[in-house]
Amino acid sequence: MSKRFEKERLLLRAFAPAGYYIGRRIRFVAPETELNSLPIGLIEAYSTRAMALHDPLMRWAFQNSGTLRWSELADRDPAGVLAEFRRHGLTHGAVVSILTHGRQALRTIGIFASGDRDYSDSELLHLRQILGKLHGPVELTLSNRQLEVLRLLAKGHRYKNIAHILGITESAVKSRLKSAAQTIGARTPAQTLRMAVDAGLLKLDQPDPNV
Repeated sequence: MSKRFEKERLLLRAFAPAGYYIGRRIRFVAPETELNSLPIGLIEAYSTRAMALHDPLMRWAFQNSGTLRWSELADRDPAGVLAEFRRHGLTHGAVVSILTHGRQALRTIGIFASGDRDYSDSELLHLRQILGKLHGPVELTLSNRQLEVLRLLAKGHRYKNIAHILGITESAVKSRLKSAAQTIGARTPAQTLRMAVDAGLLKLDQPDPNV
């Protein structure tokens, strides 16, 4: 990979000290480039036993966009792929997937090993941002409608009250929160709010003109 990604390489070593795999800008099934710093023994076992066919991390990455901790896939690993990771000292980590649509759909996936603890929400956001830079010109943004719902949620308003303040239905509030979560790679409204603040997309000390 070109020298312009050296900064990302350094960040990856810091955020994934136990190793990582990145498949960059995948069309169909083949990535344009790959980065792999996982243990050699794991790479050999993974390759010779065709573990990619049963890997819950890869399956999730190709079926979703966003971020997920390995621990959330522990019950979807009948072939014992994550157990093989643990045998090589990789007990905690995350999978990140980015999909964009242009002339062709492009996906970049990353499998990151954090060491002896789970990634925090803030660290997951950083991994997504690093992968986004490797993927291409992808910006992490939320619409004004998504942000206004998150801002009211941060002030302690319930969905029904948010709907009343904004003059929309409660279903619309939930829809905006769901789309914001998908955009930012979060799983819950609370996590979406934390990640939006960490990314500088939302400042909780701003005055709210709706209240």
